[in-house]
Amino acid sequence: MRLDKELAAAFGREAEMRDVPAPDVEWLIRGGRSRRRRRNAGRVGVAVAAVVIISGGAYGVAQGGRGDPGPVTVPPATSESEPAAVLSGFPDHKNMTSIAPGTYRAFVGSDSVGDTIKADLTVADENWRWSGQPLVHEPIDTWAGVGVYQPDAIAGAAPCSGDWQSLPASSSPESLARQLVRLPWSTVVEPLTPTEAFGHDAIHARLRIDDQCQGYEYYKIARTRGAEPLARSRGVSYGSSSQEVLIDFWVVDLDGTAVVVDQWHQVDASIELVDRATEVLDSIKFVMSE
Repeated sequence: MRLDKELAAAFGREAEMRDVPAPDVEWLIRGGRSRRRRRNAGRVGVAVAAVVIISGGAYGVAQGGRGDPGPVTVPPATSESEPAAVLSGFPDHKNMTSIAPGTYRAFVGSDSVGDTIKADLTVADENWRWSGQPLVHEPIDTWAGVGVYQPDAIAGAAPCSGDWQSLPASSSPESLARQLVRLPWSTVVEPLTPTEAFGHDAIHARLRIDDQCQGYEYYKIARTRGAEPLARSRGVSYGSSSQEVLIDFWVVDLDGTAVVVDQWHQVDASIELVDRATEVLDSIKFVMSE
């Protein structure tokens, strides 16, 4: 017998003497499921990346002035995010009280049948203050802030608090948005644009406001339906001197009820300061009556 035939016969006899183990079906199923999860996760990652790119184009707002922070992006709210611990309200409604990091529930207004509208806002770092709405500053006396409110009057010809003249705020989201872009001493940087923000239809605009108010007076954008006196006035004058302010408005349509979300900063604000305000802006979630 030739050597190759002898080896083949020997290997055959060896194979016949060994027990072939049965396949581990459970392991195979687990492995298949694991591969499928990894494959689906990869597809979801690609989809999320595409949504982020599209959202950035849909909600991006061109910044102006010094310290240009880049686009302000407002992601639509989703029900999939983990809810943060919500406090009952801002801890102290005295003017310029410090706000500790945390999530707070603020009164906004009411809908057409009288049900209460509130909003949750998350403050993630220090140096935030409460002045009817949350605001933050840098040591160089530069300020930025975020607001969410339902106005009942909008500044008219005289916007300074000492001799404030006003117009009744429209209940229509479209009309209210038009009132905001006509604020005195303002220039439209980004015109009214339909969009989606905070999980609802909205109209966005960006203004540059020349804060000419002097002394103890302040530029008062609106009188609001606050739950306590301090929150009944929306102003944007902070620091030791009058400055120009860049402000983004979103007039949000909550099933026919118009509410306003804004983010503002003084023109010399740093990118870092604007980013801190943007983080609070992105955290806003509306809460209807429970």
